[in-house]
Amino acid sequence: IFLSILASFIAFDLSARQIQEATFSYWNKPDINIFYSTPKFINQKTKIIFLIHGDSRDAKKSINDWFQIARDRNVVLVAPKFSDDFYSEYSLLMISNEKGRLLNNKSMHLDNSLGILFDFFHSKLKLSTLSYRLYGHSKGSEFVQRYLLFSNDTRVDKVAMANSGFYTFIDDQIAFPFGTKNMNLSNQRIEWFMRLKGGVFLSDNNTNKMDRTLIKIRKAKKQGKNRLDRGTNFFNDLTRLGVEKNLPFRWRYQIVPSGIETRNELNLAVSDFLLEDL
Repeated sequence: IFLSILASFIAFDLSARQIQEATFSYWNKPDINIFYSTPKFINQKTKIIFLIHGDSRDAKKSINDWFQIARDRNVVLVAPKFSDDFYSEYSLLMISNEKGRLLNNKSMHLDNSLGILFDFFHSKLKLSTLSYRLYGHSKGSEFVQRYLLFSNDTRVDKVAMANSGFYTFIDDQIAFPFGTKNMNLSNQRIEWFMRLKGGVFLSDNNTNKMDRTLIKIRKAKKQGKNRLDRGTNFFNDLTRLGVEKNLPFRWRYQIVPSGIETRNELNLAVSDFLLEDL
């Protein structure tokens, strides 16, 4: 196991919570940088929350945004950075590009990535917890949704997705990445996904259909004109699916007022959900 610590401390009190940077090499994929922060004390109730960055790939900002929020909470924050050099289609788990062209190198697929990282930190920090929590924003939210559908990992116990650019609908008539056609998605996995304690969070000001970061190809436009529409339509489709298949459905839907600092308001709403019992 190789983990090189680059020691990026932002707290002067070494007994307090810090942010550290590491290079993770313990897998058969290119190295990734990881920012992580541990509570002052670790006990049997300490949880891990993975924070998945958006298109900016600024994992450090992701963890900085949560640093004060989680300062006194019994949680390990872990923010992996999927570089554009090696993980250009990370939000699609390196399975395809946005137009649906499949990528041939299956060894680069990220459908096992968080499980490997969880195992590593679980061992490194001698954690007792058997599950973890997960949050993604924008393209990070797209990564999260696809990871939940196409991974075999069942150790996620709570998840939040915010402001995705587009979604993978559970629809076997629509090709990936917009649907699940030919993706061998089992009924058991769908039921597990629906049972998760999850949340779809949307900023009320994400209504710009000309947003330069918003994918605008035809199949994406069918999901809605903007991020708010697409998220609403995705949640409504999950609700329909739950009724149609008579499946327990535990997801919540929340529109977050943008306020003065949209990202701060969003992080506070998501943290209230993910940290409520920690």
